[in-house]
Amino acid sequence: MKFRKYWRAFVRNRNLLIGSIMVLSIVLVAILAPLIAPYPYAQAHMADALQPPSAKYWFGTDDFGRDTFSNVIYGAQPALRVALIAMLIELGLGIVLGLIAGYFGGIVDRIVSFAADLTWSMPPIVLSMAVITILGKGLDNVIIAIALVSWAQYTRVVRVKTQAFHAMPFVETAIAFNEKDISIMFRYIFPNVLPSIIVLASLSIPQTIMSTTALNFLGLGAQPPTPDWGYALSNSFSYITRAPWLAIFPGIALVYTVFGFNLFGEGLRDLLDPRMKV
Repeated sequence: MKFRKYWRAFVRNRNLLIGSIMVLSIVLVAILAPLIAPYPYAQAHMADALQPPSAKYWFGTDDFGRDTFSNVIYGAQPALRVALIAMLIELGLGIVLGLIAGYFGGIVDRIVSFAADLTWSMPPIVLSMAVITILGKGLDNVIIAIALVSWAQYTRVVRVKTQAFHAMPFVETAIAFNEKDISIMFRYIFPNVLPSIIVLASLSIPQTIMSTTALNFLGLGAQPPTPDWGYALSNSFSYITRAPWLAIFPGIALVYTVFGFNLFGEGLRDLLDPRMKV
């Protein structure tokens, strides 16, 4: 009965239904890229450089004769990898710091809140570029940079929720029975905060993907020949009039991915935590 109830809610939620289909298609493309792509993403055919879309090269080729379709397909892998790993790091930092600040209050709360507000007040791209300047270029450093500038949003939400649940009778009862603080935070408070965290995480994935693309576009992230939509868009500027397909198809892939995750996040928000709806 519960399965039918949730299934009906899922089907009636158009944003969640369409978003789930789009996200699933992106994930499948990333997983099955070696089977879908007709050529290895780094395989060059210099004789076929800057070829327009054709039966042989569906999305045309770049300046090294590499198949654009294969690069677009393989480009889903780094996009999802960065989004997933960065989100997990953000969640870890944000949840732990938010629980500690909201539960203990006082000087601990003031220190964590100050750090979160300071991070939140800075433009994410600028702060990410500063972190990458220190760590160096590379996709792994992009993951660290994005995580270090995006944890504050989770901390702020978890902190407020924790403060609200801290005054609840079930938490006061656990304190009266001398349960350990860490047990109270993760056994009693965290499960009640989890729906809001899931919603926030799903809504932040598109932002993470866009930040990753922007950093790669600036040449700070993925380095050639790694297939990446941001790098592909950056490389296409030199040939925008001669070979517009170099920008069109990676751009479409990026828009499709971000739009799909946006729909999925909004649908999940309406289903799990409709109070967050603006």
